[in-house]
Amino acid sequence: MPETTVSPLGNRIERMQPEVVIYTTPTCTYCAAAKRWFQEHGIKYTEYDVNRDPTRAAEMFRLTGQGAVPVIRVGGQVLVGFDPLQLARLLPANGGTDRDASAPRMSMGMAAQSLTAEKAAELGLAAPFGVVVGQVRDGGPAARAGIQAGDAIIGLGSYTLQNLTQLQNVLAAKRPGDSLELKIWRDRQELSLTVDFPAQEKATTPAASEAAPAGAGSES
Repeated sequence: MPETTVSPLGNRIERMQPEVVIYTTPTCTYCAAAKRWFQEHGIKYTEYDVNRDPTRAAEMFRLTGQGAVPVIRVGGQVLVGFDPLQLARLLPANGGTDRDASAPRMSMGMAAQSLTAEKAAELGLAAPFGVVVGQVRDGGPAARAGIQAGDAIIGLGSYTLQNLTQLQNVLAAKRPGDSLELKIWRDRQELSLTVDFPAQEKATTPAASEAAPAGAGSES
């Protein structure tokens, strides 16, 4: 049937969440990525296949004025496309209680911490958005991508990176074989680098604390 309600671990939803609805088509890769993100973060959602349900297709068009998928409604907020940064803002994590424990966690193989205003000024950045990179593990995904200690990661694809928590939320949705496009600030110039996660890469480093002292940070 075109309507499917999914609870990742049966009826075990640990906290209240806004209603989440996703409009999809069977061949949409970003729809699949968004649903995987929901499942990995313990988010209950309702899916409508607009190819099979003209009523829901019309409903989606009324919401957005266009026909591209996925369209995701979180409470009263409507998103066009799969944007894990926005989803992380609208749907705070469930503390890990509903996460699929068997899912491998990706690591970039580096230490990082959120940029402070002082560090941003030192690097020549106009605002303290992003993270500053600490030690980079030899041979890890970050090192293979060309990321260096002292770099600032200021963007994910076309989106501004706000802080370390958002970077970790994006990494949580990645799987072996995926890639991550980054905007890097180095020597007062912006660079574009791509981190590739090999099929055999399985990270086990836990999420980092924002309270890490300067120079320590966390591994992402």
